[in-house]
Amino acid sequence: MDQVPTAVGDSPATLSPPEVAKAVKALTAGEKTALIKLARLYARKTPYDHEDLVQEALMRVLENRRLWPVGLSATIFLGNVIRSIAWEWKHEMRGEEVDVGDEGVAERGTIARIDIAKIIALFDDDPVAQNIVMGMMDGARGEELLEASGLDPTEYESKRKKIRRRIEKLSP
Repeated sequence: MDQVPTAVGDSPATLSPPEVAKAVKALTAGEKTALIKLARLYARKTPYDHEDLVQEALMRVLENRRLWPVGLSATIFLGNVIRSIAWEWKHEMRGEEVDVGDEGVAERGTIARIDIAKIIALFDDDPVAQNIVMGMMDGARGEELLEASGLDPTEYESKRKKIRRRIEKLSP
């Protein structure tokens, strides 16, 4: 995924509500399992259960409150929605407010999402590595990532090397 497709103007192209519903219905057993594992990882940081995270993510996506960029895989997109909701719930739990009045925040957020999408797209051929990368982006480390990956320690270290090497190739 070298380029992010764009619609008219500067906003990324997104799936229509019927396309979103079709994509959600088409989730494979493996994709569902990966999302559940990811939700379990993120639910630890919230007062809610992993099923709540998955349910909320699907609800927001199907209600078109979260726009699905064209070309982004279901696992990556829904995983990012789950991560975002967990972060939101974590801050609600602490009673913190997120300042959304900063000028330019929407533009920076769009650029950050595109950069994150590019990094995650590096691992389209390896869903396990994608999940590890998404966990790293959320601040998970060590044992937490190892446990969430479902790999043995040797396989996990191999994945980490693969991730590091691919990301290093992005750097000038």
